[in-house]
Amino acid sequence: MDTTEFFQFYEGAKMGIKTADGQIIIPAVYDFVAIPSGDLFTVTEGGYTAYFDKTGNVVLPFSNEYESYGNFTQGLARVMRNGKWGFINTAGEEVITPRYHYADEFADGMAIVRNEKDLHGAIDEWGNLVIGYRFPALTNFEKGYAKFGDLKTWGLIDKGGNIVVPQMYISIGPVYRNRVTVQVQEGEEYKEGELTIGGGVEWNNNLDRLNEFNRQKKRFADAAAQMIDEMYRDGCPCEYERFRDYIQWNHPVGFVDQEILFSVFVQKLHDQGNDQFRCAHCGTVYQQKWEQFSAFMWVLNVAITTTGSVVNKGAAVAGYRPVALGFYGHVIERYTEKYLQHDIDTVINYLKQGAAG
Repeated sequence: MDTTEFFQFYEGAKMGIKTADGQIIIPAVYDFVAIPSGDLFTVTEGGYTAYFDKTGNVVLPFSNEYESYGNFTQGLARVMRNGKWGFINTAGEEVITPRYHYADEFADGMAIVRNEKDLHGAIDEWGNLVIGYRFPALTNFEKGYAKFGDLKTWGLIDKGGNIVVPQMYISIGPVYRNRVTVQVQEGEEYKEGELTIGGGVEWNNNLDRLNEFNRQKKRFADAAAQMIDEMYRDGCPCEYERFRDYIQWNHPVGFVDQEILFSVFVQKLHDQGNDQFRCAHCGTVYQQKWEQFSAFMWVLNVAITTTGSVVNKGAAVAGYRPVALGFYGHVIERYTEKYLQHDIDTVINYLKQGAAG
């Protein structure tokens, strides 16, 4: 099993790929190179897209036949033509004709698709609609199950489209040994338990820490929204170097801080589709993707794919970065760099002024 880790790096405005020990796989001569979730790198340059393997060899040459190209997963990559999505294989052959209003990447043998009524279903690797369009929201399948809901409450379906967990939970975790962690909200308080698929829920009645943490998350989200509004009154958040650094995956500070800050920011950005968002003020384009950090945890990966007409404001990135909500990020987990935990006001002040207390 290939366990090599790959990292994006820049030379000037161009991007390349190297390994953790510094070996250059793809030289920094391209506009953007996506870290592969499958076996191939997606490389873009001047409006053209190509696919390289993990040794840096070209598998599919640069082309602009399609309006947009996705990453390869399970041997297929999504492509857009005339505003509709389909799929190509690693030989560049169009195996599923572009006909979907939206299509996600393949996972667990299925891809989530959306129709003109904004309802979601799922197709198999031959393009057969195996789960009909009936869900306002539907996540990728994992271990035979997918979450469905309306972004407020969630349930689970199996690969036959059968509801195995009713839509009544505000949060459902990954399936592990036929069990999932679920949460419900009762007034301002939260309750969490372990649900056995096909069975009942064992509720955990000691959630004081969880409830306080969720209250802190709400306070941080409210403070972030106020800060972002202030930044837009005098330009945009993209112009603050510390803000850009804080939300990007190249130096994630705290998983929770990063996710909340970007989620609030997204509400102000223009959704371009394909998980990309554009700032109307300066033109900076952000791309988000959920990455599996461990067997039980997915984290938000945010990258700037296009830097707009940014005028830097505020202070430069500090030698340390404060976090508000704990649970430090990828860097400190793996390389034991030191970040400091402070109160929410200190973090907000760091982001907009650079005067952390």
